[in-house]
Amino acid sequence: MKRWLILFVVGCLALAGAANAAVQQGDTELDALGAWMTQNGEDDYPDTDVLFLSVGVGYFVTDNVQVQGAALGAWTEFANEDTDIWAIGGRVKYHFMPTNQWVPYVGAQVMWANADSDAYDEDVDGVLWGPVAGLRYELNAYNDFFVEYQYHMWSGDINDYMDDGHAFFVGLIHQFK
Repeated sequence: MKRWLILFVVGCLALAGAANAAVQQGDTELDALGAWMTQNGEDDYPDTDVLFLSVGVGYFVTDNVQVQGAALGAWTEFANEDTDIWAIGGRVKYHFMPTNQWVPYVGAQVMWANADSDAYDEDVDGVLWGPVAGLRYELNAYNDFFVEYQYHMWSGDINDYMDDGHAFFVGLIHQFK
């Protein structure tokens, strides 16, 4: 009986993940995320469903704080017309418990955005900004899986067409250590 218990414990230890500094100061990483999201329309404009993809390059200035340059693209049908949205900007994230295999984080993003659609006569632009929150899971020493929530707020000309929205993303992170 003791042998089976010892084998069971050894098997559990072999399967258990061990994280040694999942994120730490000086790490650079590349992330890619995608989602299906919904945006609330402003006044007389309809709500919109959007296919959304984003990439970012981040650097940890401390064990907890990451700064990130990011770009995104979104494709949707708005007022029965195809609409393309793209943005470029940055994010700042604070990671709690950076040495664990599960690492929650919160942050904020600010991006300049442009929308091109046949639904209106001109390109419109403005600022996409808002809070982000997520949870990353260390797959191995160089790769993490993550889920992220973003609340989108718009300002500038683009705000005439989009008000705010919620987005849930899934993605992968590759770390360069």
